[in-house]
Amino acid sequence: MGSLTTFLQQEFANNCPPGWKCDYETRLLSNELEVFLGYSPRVDVLLEREDRSQRLWIEFEVSRADPVANHAKFATAHLFQPQPRTDTFVSMVSPHVTRGRHNLAANTIFLMRHIGMSAFQTILFPQISPSEIKRLNHLDHSLLYDKKLDVKHEIERAISISQAVLMTSERQVHFVGNIMEIMLNLRQWNKDLATPEGRTLWGKRIITYFVFDPRSKGFAPSKFCAYSSIPKTDDTNILLPLAGVRSEMTVEFYTTVDGTDSRFDGSRAWKHLVDNLAMEPTKPDKESKLLSFFNKWLRLHKQSVTVHPTGPVFLVPPDWFK
Repeated sequence: MGSLTTFLQQEFANNCPPGWKCDYETRLLSNELEVFLGYSPRVDVLLEREDRSQRLWIEFEVSRADPVANHAKFATAHLFQPQPRTDTFVSMVSPHVTRGRHNLAANTIFLMRHIGMSAFQTILFPQISPSEIKRLNHLDHSLLYDKKLDVKHEIERAISISQAVLMTSERQVHFVGNIMEIMLNLRQWNKDLATPEGRTLWGKRIITYFVFDPRSKGFAPSKFCAYSSIPKTDDTNILLPLAGVRSEMTVEFYTTVDGTDSRFDGSRAWKHLVDNLAMEPTKPDKESKLLSFFNKWLRLHKQSVTVHPTGPVFLVPPDWFK
């Protein structure tokens, strides 16, 4: 275990928000099951509401080569000792973990939901570069204290992405927790708008903030990209169909909730992407490649998108994800 993980365990406890209590290296399985399985999943941090209505199993993945190992431990333990309905697994993966492994862990969250778990993944210190994370992980705790890392913000992110923004009869809406989810939403918007049904549902909307995918060179409205749409489960339907565990926003669902609840808000959306997931707002120069990519994309969607008179603002993934 690196120095940064043990530091965060202590600092999560020191900065525990009102109404919560915090513990770390907590055992979640019975002694009998641990002996039977031969392994013992222990959460790096257990955040629990004082009224016991909610517990967050928080795992820090700072630099390990196989960040899905903890996902697998808790998921397989769930097969023998099911996760209580009050509990949620939250993986916090740092930028030092490579993009592919970052995405593998994010997609493993969908498999955890498939077997009935409440599970989320977000980014640990998204604004800090991979090289700096690596350096921090080898510092003594006294030097880490001197860095004045914003641990309260990390706690707030873990709580905010695991709590529903709003609920419908069949789905719950959350802020996306990681950049993989942002890009899945971007891809889904373009897929939906490629169909007559999607274009009809979407209509034509005035947009200021657009998420950019450096790989596909595609764009999508930031509000659409900032929220996930997760199917609800109940005690009688634990195993979700594989098609139902992914959480992409769809144009069909978006248009049913847009304008019905003030919490589903465009300003909150782009601020979440910037403040919590380190997406970089960029105003394009007239000759920039980014603007060229955008104009090419916009020509395909001119019947569906009107750019705000102030001009577009692009939200670009941080360098460590590109």
